[in-house]
Amino acid sequence: MLRAAFFDLDGTLLNHEKQIPASARQAILRCRALGARTYIVTARSPRLHKTLGWTDAEFTLFDGGIHSNGATLRLGEELTHCYLNPEAVRCALERVRACPGAEMSLHMPGEDHAFTFRMDEKRMERWQLKPENVHPINEATISRTLKALIYHGDLKEERPPLPAELAQAIAADCEGFARVLVTDQGCTIQLVPLEAGKLAAVERIRKQLGLAVEEVSVFGDDLNDLEMIAHYPRSVAMGNGHEQVKAAAGFVTASNEEDGIALGLAWAMGVESCR
Repeated sequence: MLRAAFFDLDGTLLNHEKQIPASARQAILRCRALGARTYIVTARSPRLHKTLGWTDAEFTLFDGGIHSNGATLRLGEELTHCYLNPEAVRCALERVRACPGAEMSLHMPGEDHAFTFRMDEKRMERWQLKPENVHPINEATISRTLKALIYHGDLKEERPPLPAELAQAIAADCEGFARVLVTDQGCTIQLVPLEAGKLAAVERIRKQLGLAVEEVSVFGDDLNDLEMIAHYPRSVAMGNGHEQVKAAAGFVTASNEEDGIALGLAWAMGVESCR
């Protein structure tokens, strides 16, 4: 019996318009009506009311959320955090500054961010930030970093892949200090705390709920989902997902632009349809 389901957002639960399709909403509501808990598990921060325009209509679909690739857990109104090792941030920052075109952002609790590039008014509007939320990169901000993102140009714009050797060098520098994930077809490098990660966070909630591994289903599409997809028998990879993720999944569903969530939940729940 399915008792809990965890959904990645971008490329999984969200379509290209960054909306939850109607078929996915209906499937999640049916899943909850049958007694299962539902959670989001994403690299995004809890600022979904700003970054995605979420209202109670979206938040009430879920019992909580795993954010920043597991660095932040939101259960009800309570937020808990784990922080990046400052040495990992320093090492990555040095590599970024030596790589032409590469930029880095540090994400801290609440609204606080720090960037290697100048946040002008236009950029702050895209990031949904106010001037008081933007800080210099220094020891104070480095010590409060939940996750760090590295990319060409501006994360909110179209961007080319990063050099593979940059990710390799950062991974070598950060070994033993942080998890280094390459996502978005090589366009983004993500650093998260060593003790974080989506799988670790899902496992924390699973154990709190007293559930067996077989009672949990996870949905994902990108390489930062691979560890949790490979761990759970009732794992679902999106049809638009990375080939490694699809190969590790218990079930490959349709894409996030089709009825992938509804079809995947039907499989996980052992029912004919969730629509």
